[in-house]
Amino acid sequence: MFRGGYYRLVAKLYSSWGRSRPEMLVTLLAAVRSAGDTLGRNGRSRIYLGHLARVFPDRGAPWRRKVMREYWKTHQRAMLGLFHASEMDLHALESSVEWQGREHLDRALSLGKGVLLLAPHFGDERTMHIAMALSGYGMHVLSTDYADAPEVVRRARLGTSLRTHHLAFPSDSPRWMYRALEAGEIVQTAPTGYGGPHGVWVESFGVPVLAPATFHRLREATGCALMLAYNHALPGLTYRICLEPLELPVDRNESISVLFDRITALGREFPDQYNWMNLAIRHRETNTAVRLGFIPADERILEKASIRGDGDPRRICEPTSLPRSRRMESAMARPSRE
Repeated sequence: MFRGGYYRLVAKLYSSWGRSRPEMLVTLLAAVRSAGDTLGRNGRSRIYLGHLARVFPDRGAPWRRKVMREYWKTHQRAMLGLFHASEMDLHALESSVEWQGREHLDRALSLGKGVLLLAPHFGDERTMHIAMALSGYGMHVLSTDYADAPEVVRRARLGTSLRTHHLAFPSDSPRWMYRALEAGEIVQTAPTGYGGPHGVWVESFGVPVLAPATFHRLREATGCALMLAYNHALPGLTYRICLEPLELPVDRNESISVLFDRITALGREFPDQYNWMNLAIRHRETNTAVRLGFIPADERILEKASIRGDGDPRRICEPTSLPRSRRMESAMARPSRE
């Protein structure tokens, strides 16, 4: 109920005055969300701040609080992006999007084997794939279906994507990924999503998380190019889309570890843009799975079974306590390079 009401409120504020003064609305919404997560009964700000204290032990509390204020602004810019993206066209793209590394993407596409974009939870990844589709790229994106969300939420999160490019859901057969890559087009997926029973344990920001191994299987089967893709959500609903070629090891576990090393470095470099909510969720899921002793296929089982202590940033499971996935080895078995 609250979630649907919040989306309706934001849509009304954006259409009435936020469109012309987006950063003012972002600041207002960020303050509301921050206060709600700080003062609410199940407030999560203390968890995010706890992870920041662990990841940045040399930084003080004032710096961490500043990062959280900027993080919430980034979060709410992505929220406004749900409504702003529906109005975007090529003219708007030229004035609001800066591209870095686009030549690498074009070069990879010219090889004809497709490109797999690995887009971590950073900035505004949804506006990124919409902008790429509007720029003429053949985009295919794996997304949650928001089946349990209010209709206003589902429409806001999926509507523009469904109008601009192919959108697929976890319940769909994965054949679409292979077909899209074999056609020489682009598939975007999130390496920081839930790994499930076929995932691989890997270290992310100093804690074990269960990562999907999908990109490794796709690369092996199709020979597609891999690229890291992330979109800075900047003031005034402007964006900087960055595309980096990835040369990962052939070994699955090693490649996932190297990828997460790069994602961790990215989050350390731009802590205001990284989605600490995602890290907190993945970390909580790990602790819940250890308590349960198994890895469910449905992520919602872990959410329902979680207890307050599972989200404690100081609670870090040892690799030997992690339940075995169907991919029996763990990418955490490799020696740390730090």
